[in-house]
Order: sequence, then C-alpha cells, then structure tokens
Amino acid sequence: MISPHTSQRAPLNRATIVAAAIELADADGAATFTMRALADHLGFKVMSLYNHVASKDELLALMVDAVAAEIAPPSPDTEAMAAVREVAMSTRAALVRHPWAPGLWLHHVPGPARSVQMEHLLQTLAESGLRPELAHHGFHAVNNHVLGYTLQELAMTVDQRYAEEPDEVAREFIAGLADDAFPHTIAHVHQHLDGETESSFELVLDLILDGLVRLDAENRRADQRDSDVVM
Repeated sequence: MISPHTSQRAPLNRATIVAAAIELADADGAATFTMRALADHLGFKVMSLYNHVASKDELLALMVDAVAAEIAPPSPDTEAMAAVREVAMSTRAALVRHPWAPGLWLHHVPGPARSVQMEHLLQTLAESGLRPELAHHGFHAVNNHVLGYTLQELAMTVDQRYAEEPDEVAREFIAGLADDAFPHTIAHVHQHLDGETESSFELVLDLILDGLVRLDAENRRADQRDSDVVM
C-alpha cells in the first residue's frame, strides 16, 4: 500500500485526483479502491474530493478514459491495416500497464479520449478499402481480441502461486494426467515449459487482419462473378 504524501500537498483538482487514483489502482487494484483511501493518499478530507468528482463511479470512468488517452495513434502515413495493428498493440500495452482497467473497460460509457480513439480506429478501417460491413466487424473483432486476450492473461495472475510459480503449477497439473488419456494436453504444456511457444496475441491479431483482407477480396470476386453472369 502506498503511504500518504508527507510533503506539501499539491492543489486538488480533477486531474490531480484522477492521477492519484490511477496510482493507487495500479498498486492495489480497483477492487479495494475507496474514496477514503484516495483522500488519505492525497492528504485531504474525503468530502473535498466530491467538489471535483460527483461519485466514485464517475471517478472510475475518468480513470478508464485516462488510460485510453495513453493509446498512441499511428503515424499519418502508415498503411491502414498496419495502423490498425499499431493501435491494437498500443491499446493492449496500456491495459497491461494498468491491470485494473480491462475489467472496467466495458462498464463505463466511453469518455472523450476513448471516443477519439474509437473514431480514429473506425476511420482507419473505413479508409482501408474494406467494405463497410467488414470494417464494422473488423472493429469489433480487433477490440474483442485485445480486451479478451488481456483479461484472460491477467486472470492467470490472480492466483498468487500461479503468478509466482507458473512452471511448477503447470508441472503439477500434467503430473496428474494419464499419458495415454491426455497425450496432446501434456505435449502442449511441455511446449510452454520448454519455451517453444510465446504469446499468441500478435499471431491472432495478424490472422484477424489478414482474414479481413482475404474475405473482402473473396467477396469482391464473388460479386464480380455474379455480375458477369447477369451480363
């Protein structure tokens, strides 16, 4: 737990409150986050916070939006699908830096920063050459992959022993499996233990992006064939 500031207090404003709240959540998680703990951390009375934020729920929404503000936009000259990839990678990095944020991501209406990030991603997909329906599905596929993968990855660290001794836990798991009944599962776990596999996040992201391009091309060819038949 972070100790309260003992130096001269910084002026209390919304930005200061949000930054301190993120600091606390990064250290201890959002589940145990309270306005009183935040007030103590800042060196103010808890009621002072409510002069700047209406409620804890509003503060959590502001915290999530501050995380969204960390998502770096791609450079303007980046090819569309490469730009989508960069945004996805930056989004995941921001969520990993703030492990409490993924669990709150869908619990709050997007704020200004996240709205801008959504608009940029939708615009990039719209300008990628994909048909509108595929661009729509692509937006959700990319976001679902980023959020879902990160939530799954972070969930593995909830169990303290798994977080500290993942290899030992994995060995104990396969030690309880019969070789003849679970040969593929055992081999799969050994691949992880032997360092033969890494994170599949980028692999799946590339499969999604390549699949969107491929499907768009197939649909256009099919439409062309139908057009030729009609003519």
